[in-house]
Amino acid sequence: MPTVPRRWLILGAEGLLGSAVADAAAADPRIHAVHRAGRARADVTRAAEIERLVDAVRPDVVVNAAVFTGVDPCEADPARAYAVNTLGARRVARACATVNARCVYISTDYVFDGTGPDAYDETASPRPLLTYGMSKLAGEGETLNASAGHLVVRTAALFGPPPPSDRRRAGFLEQILRRAAAGQPTDVIDTLVMSPTYTVDLARMLIELLAADADGGPYHVTNEGSTTWYGLAHAAVSGLGLGALPRPSAPGADRAGPVRPAATPLTSVRLPPRVRRLNRPWCGALTEFLREHGPDAVAAARRTVRPVLPLPDSQ
Repeated sequence: MPTVPRRWLILGAEGLLGSAVADAAAADPRIHAVHRAGRARADVTRAAEIERLVDAVRPDVVVNAAVFTGVDPCEADPARAYAVNTLGARRVARACATVNARCVYISTDYVFDGTGPDAYDETASPRPLLTYGMSKLAGEGETLNASAGHLVVRTAALFGPPPPSDRRRAGFLEQILRRAAAGQPTDVIDTLVMSPTYTVDLARMLIELLAADADGGPYHVTNEGSTTWYGLAHAAVSGLGLGALPRPSAPGADRAGPVRPAATPLTSVRLPPRVRRLNRPWCGALTEFLREHGPDAVAAARRTVRPVLPLPDSQ
């Protein structure tokens, strides 16, 4: 019977998802060692640095959650996007192959163009519209080319416990809740459909995916169901009983900039049953997040409020 790989290395461990995966792995008694590496310790743009780290740790699994994210930053600096999301993925995946470790590359729903009639599963053909999605899709290819046993995990619209690092940027819901707690309602886009994903759930499912000794290739791992960014924001603010409810932005009222894919909900036809059993609807996951972490977000609003809320990006 397959067992959970014992030694884990998490790249991008200071971020929203990387920190959640590291915490879940550290709490799992089946996993013997968890090594956390942020950018200061593991810059994926530096090949020698990654090779030394992987050789020193000798992990069974490397979760590559290091990412240059955001549609606008990637469009403004495509060289950086490809350096991190594509060439960085190549370096990590190849280093993993040299020590016989499995690499898990975290990717995004933005590898799709958002024009499909239904939710995208793993058999759908990617067609990214923007540099962010293009660089991530290229990173998927680099990862899978390095070893047939490597995995790509596409996810979307992450929310979860804020990581302790002061290097990370505030997530979408964190910004929404801070503004609402400070009495500042926010206009939120109501025309982009996605699959919200609680990082705690994603981390648990990722561990079980490796425990199941899943075949290499792409997997879609999100909470069940879909909504718009406004729907997610409204559910979060109303769930905490805050008065400054977000307002849906009208069609055509979006700020100028690159056009995001209109609808990129994800579903899976590849996840093993033991992983599927851990999943739940996004609204139930949000309820748990608000119960356990909502008060902290409200308290944080009294300390700082972001002056500008950028149009949300997927992952």
